[in-house]
Amino acid sequence: MRALLLLFFMSALGHWGWSASLDTLIVEAIAIDRETKEILTEAVIKYESQPYGSKIGIRNTPSCTFEMLAEEVYRVRVEAPGYLPSSVTIDYKNFIGAGRIVEEIEMTPNAKGQIMRLETLIFPQGESTITASSYEELDKLVQMLRENPTMVIQLEGHTDFRGDDKLNMKLSKDRVEATQEYLVSKGLSKNRIKTKAFGGSQPLSRTNDAEAARLNRRVEVRILED
Repeated sequence: MRALLLLFFMSALGHWGWSASLDTLIVEAIAIDRETKEILTEAVIKYESQPYGSKIGIRNTPSCTFEMLAEEVYRVRVEAPGYLPSSVTIDYKNFIGAGRIVEEIEMTPNAKGQIMRLETLIFPQGESTITASSYEELDKLVQMLRENPTMVIQLEGHTDFRGDDKLNMKLSKDRVEATQEYLVSKGLSKNRIKTKAFGGSQPLSRTNDAEAARLNRRVEVRILED
């Protein structure tokens, strides 16, 4: 009898359009070092619903788990000693049906001179066009600069070492300037984003194959002031 009543109740909710409120997403947020991928044991994780922060949680642990309901959006912010604050926004509609996700929040050491490689900002050979697949990582950089308003960075452009040196230098210059323009288009001051081109003088690999060439075509971020 109890099971029949439960079935009736569930059916009625669906009929009245309330079934979406029963959908949930379990989110596990983990703080990790951007380069080493090690879990940061002294991290503090704060999550709050958007836009008003009506639901808030704070955990003094390197990972935490919370539940999101359908249509909710949460902002997760992480702080850890010796690292720059980092945050991500999680929108339920991007994970419909997932049930559970693990969100690794990468933390950057808070040190002048620190270099971060933009791993997904990979340019087609001979081009300086930023593709849509790079937007997510660049937007994380935008968020980091917004959360650290005194930070000044330098975008350092590199190409493959093969080919004409002058053309490679121009290409690396075009790439960092394209990256700078993207960041500025998000409302950041151009004065906080310096650029420097290296051409093919500092390759990651001198192997003469397509994969090495792809890795050599890169932009790195150097923190000048934090």
